[in-house]
Amino acid sequence: MIANEFIKSGQNVRKYYQRRLPSDPAKDYYYILRDTPNNESLIIEYGFADSNGDDPELLKNDYEMLAEAVVRAIASYVGVPYSSGSSNQNIYIVKKGDRVFMGNNE
Repeated sequence: MIANEFIKSGQNVRKYYQRRLPSDPAKDYYYILRDTPNNESLIIEYGFADSNGDDPELLKNDYEMLAEAVVRAIASYVGVPYSSGSSNQNIYIVKKGDRVFMGNNE
């Protein structure tokens, strides 16, 4: 989904894949993904400024558009409506000392 949103935004998309740990193929190769339990993790490379296949100006000037492509894909994946955030309704700025409560779990 993210690759498709990148393509719609004009970004070059190479290969996307999931690497497995050679010593245990049930585990992800990347430590940060392997040791982040109880959630789905994702690493995104937006491109490389020195690559002939990537547009450095797109990466430098349109990074917000590429970030929105990721948000659109994730919203679609989890089944929630996407909102660009361009309207200022329902926006809360987190302040020092704020806490998040999730049901009976803190």
